[in-house]
Amino acid sequence: MSAPDKPAAQPPHDPIEELARTLYVTLCGRIYSAGGEKPQPKAVAQLSFKLAETFIAANLEFNPTAVAAREARNRASVKLDSVQIDFEAAGKG
Repeated sequence: MSAPDKPAAQPPHDPIEELARTLYVTLCGRIYSAGGEKPQPKAVAQLSFKLAETFIAANLEFNPTAVAAREARNRASVKLDSVQIDFEAAGKG
């Protein structure tokens, strides 16, 4: 009997890359289907990433739902700088 196959490892989720890809495809469709001078595809890709980064940053600043989610995540996380452990008391038990 053979061992079960391991599922392929998924690359980490990058929301900026995902949004940039969507923007790139949309922009290319509009730019290259219209008449006139065309920018280089690499320039469109750079613009797509800049737009995606700006959108994600603005979303975390202006979207009330994203702001609330970020604040809830910050409250739920443990700040290791504020944790104090008394090793002397632990050793006396």
